[in-house]
Amino acid sequence: MNLTRTDSFFLGLLATAAVAALFVPRADSTQMIAVATPVSVEVESPAAATKPAQSEASNILPRKNQVATSSLPDFAAIRDVRKKKQEFFDFMLPMIRESNRNIRQDRRFLLTLRDDLRTGMSLNDKELSRFDRLSQRYRVKPADSLLDQVNALLVKVDVVPESLVLAQSANESGWGTSRFARQANNMFGVWCWSPGCGLKPLQRTEGLTHEVARYATVQDSVNAYIHTINTNPAYADLRDIRAAHRAGDEIMSGLALAEGLIRYSERGMDYVREIQQMIRVNNLHEYNFS
Repeated sequence: MNLTRTDSFFLGLLATAAVAALFVPRADSTQMIAVATPVSVEVESPAAATKPAQSEASNILPRKNQVATSSLPDFAAIRDVRKKKQEFFDFMLPMIRESNRNIRQDRRFLLTLRDDLRTGMSLNDKELSRFDRLSQRYRVKPADSLLDQVNALLVKVDVVPESLVLAQSANESGWGTSRFARQANNMFGVWCWSPGCGLKPLQRTEGLTHEVARYATVQDSVNAYIHTINTNPAYADLRDIRAAHRAGDEIMSGLALAEGLIRYSERGMDYVREIQQMIRVNNLHEYNFS
């Protein structure tokens, strides 16, 4: 991705121009993250990223030759930057909350199981069936006890703060104007590996065969991205930070969880700081579900 660089500005323009240069919507955002693989980032530039290793495909991944059908607003046509950003947030927020709402339902189920198991109760067939499905979906292996397995699931089955998802979707999709957003409803540049599953990157490192996943709806893209954050080994640190917040009854913070995204980009901590600055400048913490 050709990332914005904040140049040195003259005297009084420095403070405002620096912020604007970093966060003005851009149409050439092409940094990508693989949902079907342990994630590394591809940058469509001469600097090639590390090839991600193969792993199990998520059942959220798009089907081969899936046609994008949802209507993405023409964000590029909005010339006023403040208006463009607000309309982008308004567009994305309901889908992020819908995905998190479904996760909360599964989490409440697991918390009930945990309480029951702690008191010595057994699970009925219906509960065991749902428990097994969640274990497979989140790739949690059988543990020494059901309680240990439930606790392992609870680390993964949890929400991602709206502030963090909004910041990354804006960054990765060029505020909804990138080719992958417009043609494939892909707001996070996620990869897929089956021929015909998405769009071929214009600049793909020799030897790589991935495509950029095509989704029927933007909601599917949001679901796939959050599931990747919750299951991919690259984001174990993020999940540990989140679990520590839970254990301490702390408010879920996108700024704090962003520290676990160091492997999201080959830029490492510079990328993390950029996402955190986007959250601060745009006051995205205000969108977090209470």
